[in-house]
Amino acid sequence: MSKRRGLWQSTWPDHPNLKQRVDVVVPFQDADPTGVAWHGNYFRYFDAARIALLKSIGFTYRDMSAIGQIWPIVDTRVRYLKSVPFGETLTVSAQLVEWAFRLRIHYELFNATGDRVNEAVTVQVPVDARDESLLLGTPAAVVERIEALIASEGSLAP
Repeated sequence: MSKRRGLWQSTWPDHPNLKQRVDVVVPFQDADPTGVAWHGNYFRYFDAARIALLKSIGFTYRDMSAIGQIWPIVDTRVRYLKSVPFGETLTVSAQLVEWAFRLRIHYELFNATGDRVNEAVTVQVPVDARDESLLLGTPAAVVERIEALIASEGSLAP
């Protein structure tokens, strides 16, 4: 039997300066009638980690807006591996794996015992905020910042 294909590709960069982690406690209101996190709520957990990641590379949603861009998510893939009861603390990891023309971010969610319970990938593209036309590429200053983070041995703090 073949090994399950993961969402993670080993050819993507695995640099600690392109990864952020946040802890999220699954609140009661996120649970379905069986007491586990409803699948649609995971997107908010991804968002919390993505916001921390974007802040760490110095390209927040406010920064995007300031240069007249919006970066909608145009593709998402999610794999649910284990259910998570409300009250559980999750560690959500977001790693930037592609950035030249779009932002591709890989997510992993781990429960308190360290089991991976979910993995996902999102893709965001640059769009001109005025006319909603697709733009080509990530701003040069952002690419330079990411390349500097890869080259450095220090922390992600902008």
